[in-house]
Amino acid sequence: MIERTSEDVPEVEQGWLSPALHRLEDCGWSSSYWNASENNRTAKFYRLSAAGRRQLARETSRWRQMIPAIGLVMGEEGGTR
Repeated sequence: MIERTSEDVPEVEQGWLSPALHRLEDCGWSSSYWNASENNRTAKFYRLSAAGRRQLARETSRWRQMIPAIGLVMGEEGGTR
C-alpha cells in the first residue's frame, strides 16, 4: 500500500519495514492480526491504535512545520508549503 500510494517514493525495503512495524506495536501505537492476504496466503496485518492515531497527528504537525524550513535550507525562496 505504501508503494502504491506514494508512486514508489520512497522505496520500502522489507528489511526496514518489519522492524518498524514491530516498534510501533511495542509502543502501543498499532496492533496486529493474522488474516488471508489478497493472494489467499496467511499474512500479518497492522492497524493503528487510538494512541497511534494521536501520535500520527503530532508527527504530521511537526513534519508540516519542518517542510518550509527544509525548503529554506535547500535554497527554495520562502520554503515550500
